[in-house]
Amino acid sequence: MTASFPARVLLVDDEESFRFFVSRGLEKAGHSVDAVSDGRSAIDCLGSGTYDAVVTDLVLPGVSGLDVLAAVHEFQRDSVVVLMTAYGSVENAIDALRTGVFDYMTKPFEINTLLETLQRGLEQRTQDREERKLRFLAQKRLQQDPLTSGGLADARRAFERTYLSELLRKTGGNITQAAKLARISRANLHKKIRALGLDAAQFKQGS
Repeated sequence: MTASFPARVLLVDDEESFRFFVSRGLEKAGHSVDAVSDGRSAIDCLGSGTYDAVVTDLVLPGVSGLDVLAAVHEFQRDSVVVLMTAYGSVENAIDALRTGVFDYMTKPFEINTLLETLQRGLEQRTQDREERKLRFLAQKRLQQDPLTSGGLADARRAFERTYLSELLRKTGGNITQAAKLARISRANLHKKIRALGLDAAQFKQGS
């Protein structure tokens, strides 16, 4: 499987043979990999480099995978984190999902399963970035054209209208793509567009 989103990946596992297996699979798919054997080395890497994704074992000698996760939050909150775990520590991995881990994998696993998980995480990160950018643009436009009356309800409606306009402009009026970026159903987005008096056709390329 070739990566749709080639990424720089930090791989952390204390088992040399397994680390080699995963590292080789990631590199074959087009990712760049820094592989280390312990949590302390991983934290040093996070403090000095930039990573799109971190794939770490949960149980490590000395500094644990949860400590590595804390370092990701401190240094690189935008990184996609995938935890690897043995069957007996699955409960801890599930708990970690509540603290920003994208997903976990139980050893042993097929390398393609990890590649698919990473791809989903990187796609989600791209969508999150686009949404933040669109919201920023919407807020900026509102600041340039401030409301003079109407209170909070009108302000919220104006923000939604501006945000959806930016969304439709970016996707060329494609409601399916816009709904994916906004992470709502196509039907709900259609209702919002109509309710706000927008016309997706106005944003189609070439119109």
